[in-house]
Amino acid sequence: MEKREWSDLFTADLAVADPEIARLIAAQERQNRATVNLVASETYCPAATLAAEASELVNKNAGGYPPRVSFNGGATMDAIERLAVERAKAIFGAEHANIQSLSATIANIAVLRALLRPGDRLMGFDMAAGGHNSHGDAKHLSGADYAVRSFGVDETTGAVDYEGARRLAHAFRPHMIVAGSSSYPLAIDFRVLAEIAAETDALLFCDIAHVSGLVIAGLHDNPTRYSAVVTTSTHKTFCGPRTGGLVLCKAEHAAAIDAAIAPGLQAAPGGHIIAARAVLFEIVRKPAFAALMRQVVANARALAEGLREAGATLYAGGTDTHMVVVDLRDSVWTEGDLNNVLLDQGVTANTTGLPARHGGHLGLRFGSTAMTIRGMDAASFQRLGNELGRLLAGEKDPRRAGRILEWARQFPLPSF
Repeated sequence: MEKREWSDLFTADLAVADPEIARLIAAQERQNRATVNLVASETYCPAATLAAEASELVNKNAGGYPPRVSFNGGATMDAIERLAVERAKAIFGAEHANIQSLSATIANIAVLRALLRPGDRLMGFDMAAGGHNSHGDAKHLSGADYAVRSFGVDETTGAVDYEGARRLAHAFRPHMIVAGSSSYPLAIDFRVLAEIAAETDALLFCDIAHVSGLVIAGLHDNPTRYSAVVTTSTHKTFCGPRTGGLVLCKAEHAAAIDAAIAPGLQAAPGGHIIAARAVLFEIVRKPAFAALMRQVVANARALAEGLREAGATLYAGGTDTHMVVVDLRDSVWTEGDLNNVLLDQGVTANTTGLPARHGGHLGLRFGSTAMTIRGMDAASFQRLGNELGRLLAGEKDPRRAGRILEWARQFPLPSF
């Protein structure tokens, strides 16, 4: 067969096709191998999900829902998506699942558009207390069309202020209550919020993006059965690729939510993305995944203990999840300085906002999922917490970076 002039465009490997991008990817991999990853929203997805994402299905248009009639040759994609949907429903005990959303934030916007009308009242967890901007923040699309009020945390107890939320709901009469967090480290009592929603004739919408793996493992309450709708991302404690969101809902809301996602907010997802989610949903049903989640929680608690030993103040007093948030509102740290110093010492993490106190609002969020996957145990997490606590207290130690690098080498990245 005659070679066409464009043939090399489709057969060249990355190093040949784009050596600059290949160099940058290699640089990121070197950094990953030399650092201890404590970013709460990062993980290492299973090799099988990567294989599905890099498969021939990357070339397949998966527009619409099964059965696909506008594209011929779609029977295989129909079978893959049906399998993904049934697995998602089985994992969470859901009446309906939509697995197509290109991100959890898009999923959240779709839920609001499906179940609310412009001008409706929305009540969500305050961003300053650990909420997510897609729960109605004024600067986010989710807050643009609704009247939004927020509830937060009781600073004296560190717990969600459920009674404050109840008083607000009875006064505000929201059409929907959004429950879920991005940087609140304790378990949220979804059942109490469900009671409040029932008392005020509101729909309950739970975003479990950060704790979905803990829900799957039975370590946290599963709000799917008593919520109108639940969303989650497919990474974080779900431990999958960073390519999507999952919507679980009551059957009565299925048609509206499906239509809000597609064609309401997006067109065709790639077939490879749907296949990778199907694989992920099978993997997390294994007993080994539950064992991983138990260790994730144990390691977060060990990290918190090590930080406490070194004098660090913990937001909400500790953790029930994969994350630990250090309260730096009374410190002299700035966001930029803190992130630079951590990276210099070989740690990746992220800063977060906390409710303002004496003008300060800085918090530092650590997560245990990534390093648990890499094999780090509770004793090592506790020692690491102690190192980080002393660093945050301003203690100088020229050997600290070397000790942290040794942890990164001792617990290497998963080998694919």
